[in-house]
Amino acid sequence: MASESGFNPILHVADAHEFEIFHHVNVHIPFGITKFEILILAAAIVIFVAYTWLAKKVATGETPRGRLWNFLEMLLIFIRDQVARPSIGEHEYKRFLPYLWTTFLFILVLNLFGMIPFLGSATASLAVTIVLAGISFAVVQVNGIRANHGFGGYMKSFIPHIEFGTSPVMKVLGFFMMAGMFVLEILSMLIRSVVLAVRLFANMLAGHTALVVVLSFIMMAGNAAAHGSSQASMFFWPITFSSVVMVLLLNLLELFVACLQAFIFTFLTAIFIGLAIHPQH
Repeated sequence: MASESGFNPILHVADAHEFEIFHHVNVHIPFGITKFEILILAAAIVIFVAYTWLAKKVATGETPRGRLWNFLEMLLIFIRDQVARPSIGEHEYKRFLPYLWTTFLFILVLNLFGMIPFLGSATASLAVTIVLAGISFAVVQVNGIRANHGFGGYMKSFIPHIEFGTSPVMKVLGFFMMAGMFVLEILSMLIRSVVLAVRLFANMLAGHTALVVVLSFIMMAGNAAAHGSSQASMFFWPITFSSVVMVLLLNLLELFVACLQAFIFTFLTAIFIGLAIHPQH
């Protein structure tokens, strides 16, 4: 996917109507479907199959056995005990567990798909992360409205209760201060959702772009060796070896980031839900 004008690493992590297996070896996707759409569907299928299997195992009442059973159950327990319960509260967290579980697993699987060569990461697309953040925003607002007895009560929760005395001047000053703080709280609510989308998108895009750039050093060294002097050929193998080692190290870091970003997105969503249904003002 390198153009005549030069190598463009962004093209290698962007959505497309084909999977690039090798340089100039592509598998076209029919019916106008993109590779990110396939990855999103595949992630949903993987989660459905894995946890349908787990649910059947748990329903038997048997003691958890095997690495897969324990691993799948551990992910759910981790989100329940370390994310949902402390962020939302003991009496409310169970209602939101299905959504938080689904969000965490969906983002995690998509991020891990991005670790597989030739696939690409759907979470490196701003369109995908905006939709995910938009769903979280809707869940937060709907439940905030319900918990505060309607839209008016929810809006009142953004107004701080501050005593400014009884004098007319202080009352006017207090009114403008509370109005300004109300606007800031509304803007903060909107900005938090935007940050959810941008944080996930930026981290995944940066990681995959870095991997592509490092791997491209091998291609550039090979081209220089093929069309250059014998001196250029001497640098091919050192550059290739260094690039492979660097990619392996970056992949380990990217694996950590893939898990971390799924956790952060879910954790912040849980915090926003907790703030909406338990207003601080």
